[in-house]
Amino acid sequence: MGTKIISDTAFYYGDRENTGQYDNGCWMDVLKIPWLSRIEQSENYNIIIRTLWLEATGWSREIRNKYPHIIQIGLSDHPLSAHISRLPADKQHAYISDLEYLDGIMVLTEEEHQWYSVAVPSKPVERVGLPFPFETYERDYGHLRKSEKDLIGLGVGASDNDRNFISSLLVFRKLQLNNPDLKGVFLSVPKNLVKQCAILADQVENVYIHERENMESFYDMLSQCQFVINLADRNTPGRLQGEAAFFEIPCIGSNRLELQNELWPMYSVSPFELEKAVERCQWIIDHKEASNLDAKLARQRLEQEYNYDISKRRFEEILKKVS
Repeated sequence: MGTKIISDTAFYYGDRENTGQYDNGCWMDVLKIPWLSRIEQSENYNIIIRTLWLEATGWSREIRNKYPHIIQIGLSDHPLSAHISRLPADKQHAYISDLEYLDGIMVLTEEEHQWYSVAVPSKPVERVGLPFPFETYERDYGHLRKSEKDLIGLGVGASDNDRNFISSLLVFRKLQLNNPDLKGVFLSVPKNLVKQCAILADQVENVYIHERENMESFYDMLSQCQFVINLADRNTPGRLQGEAAFFEIPCIGSNRLELQNELWPMYSVSPFELEKAVERCQWIIDHKEASNLDAKLARQRLEQEYNYDISKRRFEEILKKVS
């Protein structure tokens, strides 16, 4: 059955560039399937995994009308906090209506599982998590675990909807009262957010900015961190939490991020529980041996629960429900 699934399946990423890096595009690597850039290419396949972009309304209906034989599996992309909740009412309705043309939906988090199960109760919804390309990372970046760790990571920012830089900075600033030699870095800042981070960094001693150039430079910087503070106030799987676990770097982060709770439950706080975050950070500083063990256990759980083989099985489970 596995060979048939893979050979009959394609990934429709929509009219966006797909870099193939660790994102939803990683499903092409999980299932060894091609990427389609146009709906018309769908006719050659029996199964289409369709990324549910914010602007994707209408694609499910169009595929269904043109190629009724195709099984369509939706794959959630945007966090709900930055997706459906921010759309105008007419577009919210259009988005939900278009989901009805899917045969099933794959989601990344338990929160999304509940939301889509109620939004489209006639369709099976499967929580598949965010597959982690463990073997590829080990081959390309495993050596970075040996990097000297003399920085504190202050979260990441992908767009205007997923940042809470000020809380991470405030936690770091209070830590400096008892640990004046600490150096912090805003990790992987996209160009559109550099100005904001620069304003914040200028207010605190020994805080730097790492502007995102490519993933290699980001991992090089991340691997130099003693631990990471990531108090994002959105609901996503928590890609950074997985990457920190890979490098065995403790992550104090928002309990709105699913991988934070899965991999780092001992360091999970709400996005604005700053006193508690400070306490967790100080505990890591004071208990290096114990926090190193926590990090090793997080890496083991990441490898066991988010590897590609498990992702394949989860895909096969939802396919059984719609075939």
